[in-house]
Amino acid sequence: MSGEDKLREYEKKLADTTRMQVSHVSGSGKVRVEGFGDVSISGSGSVSPDEINISGSGRIPGGLKTKRVICAGSVVVAGDIEAEEIRFSGSATVQGSITAKVLEASGTLAVAGGVKGSMVEVAGSFKAGRRVELDDTLRVHGYLMALEDVRVEKRVRLRGGFDVDGKVVAENLEAVLRRVESHVRNGIEAVNVDVRRRTERAFILFSFPALDRIFGQGRLYTTNISAKGKVFLENVTCDNVRGRVVILSEGCEVAGKVQYSESVSTHPSAKLVNAPEKVEVK
Repeated sequence: MSGEDKLREYEKKLADTTRMQVSHVSGSGKVRVEGFGDVSISGSGSVSPDEINISGSGRIPGGLKTKRVICAGSVVVAGDIEAEEIRFSGSATVQGSITAKVLEASGTLAVAGGVKGSMVEVAGSFKAGRRVELDDTLRVHGYLMALEDVRVEKRVRLRGGFDVDGKVVAENLEAVLRRVESHVRNGIEAVNVDVRRRTERAFILFSFPALDRIFGQGRLYTTNISAKGKVFLENVTCDNVRGRVVILSEGCEVAGKVQYSESVSTHPSAKLVNAPEKVEVK
């Protein structure tokens, strides 16, 4: 089958989904989507041209395009899925890629492919097997694992632990490190970068330094951090740092160069192999 024939076949399948009747399931059942397969539901839910709604556990065939996907419980998507709005609560496994304007998840979300869209917000664990590309915001409170680049046009906000095998590119990167080691293996590019260790309220109130050693503060390991604006780093080990304003706070270790164009500040405990170097803005 030629590429054009495959495209026509796919468009025909999409047209078939718009003619689906609204189907409700209570208990256990399946809803047939012609050209794609069955939506299996154990619990309760409904399937319509505009929305797939599952409460309990379910399985959704790959290739579907709809307006909303809302699942509470445990769900498996057997391939790619595209929607304006996707909301998962509980455990979600997507065996393909996700395309969504808004993707929200609480619990665990594992995506074998990539994630494209506008905004992603996850409370819990989020794994992406390919590139994450967003034109607005990525927020993860918990743990992020990305096996390729994370590229977000506006803001990346991470609170917890994260492992990115590729590069993080964003307008603004804000990270609060919590207890575990985090890694960005191919470096960070942004306008502004702000990486801080987690500060436990109990530590501040009662001033028990030993608790820092017991619970850990988290540390970020990466290669190069390059920012057009301000860089604030705490508990970061990296190769090189470059920014307009560079602030290296407690726990920083830089093995290579620290370059700045306006100002630089280093904490007495920061470990620098080379003295900071002022450079001209290109």
